[in-house]
Amino acid sequence: MTLIVFFRIIYKKLKWLVIFPTLLAGMVIYFTRNLAKEYQSSATIYTGLASGYSITDDGTEKVDYFKVNNAFDNLITTVKSRETIEEVSIKLLAQHLLLKEPDPNILSVKGFDELHNLLTPEEISKIVVRGNFAKTVEKLYAIKDSSNKNVVQNLLTSSLSPYATYKIIANTTVVRKSTSDMLELGYKTNDAGVCVHTLRFLIDAFSVRYKGIKGSETMNVVKYFEDQLKSTFSDLQTSENRLRDFGTNNNIINYYEQAKFVAESKEELSTNYYKEKMSFEAAQNAIARIEEKMNSYTDFVSANDELVKLRTELANVNYKITNAQIFNYGSDKIAEMQNQADNIKLQLKEKAREYYDFNNSIEWVPQEALLNEWLAKVVEMEESKGRLRVYDQRLKQYDGIYKEFAPLGSTISRLEREVGVQEKQYLSVLHGLNLAKLRQQSLEMSNTLKVVDNPYFPLQPLPSKRLLLVLVSFVAGFVLLLAYYVSSTLLNKTIQSPDKVEKIIGLPLLSALPEHKNINKKDVRIGEVQDNLMQQIINTIFIDLKKIDPGAKSYTIIVFSTKSNEGKSFFAELMVNKLSRIRNKVLYLHPITSKEHGKHLEPDNPKLLSYSYKVDEGIIDYKGIKDFIEQNQNQSPDMSEVSYNVLEIPRLNKYPIPANLVESAHYSIMVVHAGKSWTSADQFLLKNYLKLSAGKISVLLNHVAPDSLESIYGEIPKKRSIFRRKLKEVLGGEKY
Repeated sequence: MTLIVFFRIIYKKLKWLVIFPTLLAGMVIYFTRNLAKEYQSSATIYTGLASGYSITDDGTEKVDYFKVNNAFDNLITTVKSRETIEEVSIKLLAQHLLLKEPDPNILSVKGFDELHNLLTPEEISKIVVRGNFAKTVEKLYAIKDSSNKNVVQNLLTSSLSPYATYKIIANTTVVRKSTSDMLELGYKTNDAGVCVHTLRFLIDAFSVRYKGIKGSETMNVVKYFEDQLKSTFSDLQTSENRLRDFGTNNNIINYYEQAKFVAESKEELSTNYYKEKMSFEAAQNAIARIEEKMNSYTDFVSANDELVKLRTELANVNYKITNAQIFNYGSDKIAEMQNQADNIKLQLKEKAREYYDFNNSIEWVPQEALLNEWLAKVVEMEESKGRLRVYDQRLKQYDGIYKEFAPLGSTISRLEREVGVQEKQYLSVLHGLNLAKLRQQSLEMSNTLKVVDNPYFPLQPLPSKRLLLVLVSFVAGFVLLLAYYVSSTLLNKTIQSPDKVEKIIGLPLLSALPEHKNINKKDVRIGEVQDNLMQQIINTIFIDLKKIDPGAKSYTIIVFSTKSNEGKSFFAELMVNKLSRIRNKVLYLHPITSKEHGKHLEPDNPKLLSYSYKVDEGIIDYKGIKDFIEQNQNQSPDMSEVSYNVLEIPRLNKYPIPANLVESAHYSIMVVHAGKSWTSADQFLLKNYLKLSAGKISVLLNHVAPDSLESIYGEIPKKRSIFRRKLKEVLGGEKY
């Protein structure tokens, strides 16, 4: 919706937009004629929540504004809590019941009479303890708590009672003054004395409740941390005892040092083992290579049982020597075994020489050199074999040690982790306990609320809001009625303007014609607008027909609508009047369904041939224009001189469609009423028509409000005041 449309709505409905708010304002004036005067008092309280000193502040602590705002919210909630207001109401009631006569500083005559109208003298005598305010308050509490329905409960809840808690809450204001530590309390009522004393009772009530809440809060926290400290200390001792017992039972002094020593020893043994393995492999390969170079005597010596026996003895002795060296046997024992090994080596050497008495090998290498080298490698291999057997046994022993130490390590880690967790938890709880005690001490020192400005007795009533209520009612009435008119326009499902045609119907717009009814023709020149739009329509039709079939001598145009009272006969007659002025003759065929046909045709126009036809089921099978003429006419016109055949067919939702003629027509114009809604039934009928039609179809929007034609016509010619002209220029209209 544009601003121009918005102001048009205001202009059209201006009468009601003035009358309705005025009536509403008049009603407010009448009903507020006896509006009671109100008095207001206030008090200021220093809280110290934002900038007050705290024992936990070391001078570097920054102000947490979220925390401060939360503290003020808690304080304000405490002020307006139900029990706080209930206490104020009961104390106020007790004070008023103790009065024997009205006192302007406490309760006015009107308030005194209202109270004694709410309670009988017998009820007052049962409640009041004369001369004792505190006992009267206690008695009021006792009566209130005695049952769900009693005199005091009625006074605290009844809408007729000025002591109703919800009324006191509604009239109480609690705000923080800017970003300061000050809290401002305000209360307004129709009695100045009640206003002051209500604030005094309120300050006393919420101060005590707030201190009690903060104190109980820290006490509960301290008690909680003390209980948790005992529990966590017990858990810590249990975990430490479990770790100690595990080390004692498994002979562990320092698991990590022991595990490190075992790992390093095994690593050293593994290194020596693989070095010895390399020596053994080297000696074995060397023996194989030497034996290849030696002659068949080598195989004979190698196969000799005695020589093999000596080699076996030498290997055993070397194994014993290596074992003794690793396990640190005595030096005498090792020397004895070494002498035994040397004797076996000499025997082996002598035995070998008995079988190798030749000097050279087949490759001309001295036989004695090969034999000595072979013997040296054999001795080296047997020594390595013995040492490898010892290394294998020792490595297996280390595997057993690893199997024993592995589960011990995971268990110790778990127990140590458990002790660490318990210790951290204990320290955390201890830290929390210290903070809670500091917080408790800090609150005890700083939660005292101080009254900066005491409540004052209001001498003058507040300015009356009657004028404001009248103005608000007038503006509200104007806005509500305007909103109704605007929403009615926006929610209107009718097509209304040419801009919506293509979006709603889905067909191109031919043009539109203005509405004639309810239009002041002195202000709007409807005839001029209609003639100009009809000329636009004829121009568009002529251009479209030339594009469709430039060489045609005669064109067939069909005018139709989906339902009745769309204005298709009116449009068709205006169109044929215009077409008859272009060239040759125009044939106009219209159904006999209305008495209005021919009303707008030009009389005595020789170029306009008008015929009516009877609508029956037979027209669905008509082949051409002549079938419509010959239906009720004795003579047919000369069709050779006809340039335009304009056929108006009856509404689609009731009558049959001349299918053959629709299929062969050059142009179809659907007339749609702008003030009607386009429904799914209309869309369904249009789909059936589109199945038949091969020519172009356009929409003629009829009965359009003149102001809605500006999108296709331009500025509508009508009378306008200077103010309206200037306003329209400002809002984007054409300049006059």
